Amino acid sequence: MSLAKRKGSAHERALANKLWDMGLAVLRGCSSGGGVRKRFVPDIVAIGPGFVLVIEAKYRSERSSIRIEGEKVEKLLEFARRARGDAYIAVKFKGDEWRFLPITDGGDVVVKPDDLSNAYTLEQLINKYMSKSLTEYLK
Repeated sequence: MSLAKRKGSAHERALANKLWDMGLAVLRGCSSGGGVRKRFVPDIVAIGPGFVLVIEAKYRSERSSIRIEGEKVEKLLEFARRARGDAYIAVKFKGDEWRFLPITDGGDVVVKPDDLSNAYTLEQLINKYMSKSLTEYLK
């Protein structure tokens, strides 16, 4: 395994651990993206009360555009559909925090560093699913 893949895997594990520490059930795909499986395995699947997050994680030491091939995006969306979950691309540049972009359409995805200014932080993403509205409290 190349040094870049090892670094990426280490960051994926750290993200999975953070999600676990936030109270979610978390699975990290073995050899995710390794091309050794017949069916697609996302990098991380995180499950909370009433929601499923299907995550493709990308780490880069340099701030440059990240391209994800349309076929991989389609498979991510298919997995999310089967799991009744939501698909996200998680991006982390060296020295920055994880940012999450929702994926709803297929085709190639190019994430530019500037795109992340509008992306969810980890806390924002989890709060989106875990926070209750006032009407839910009144039930």
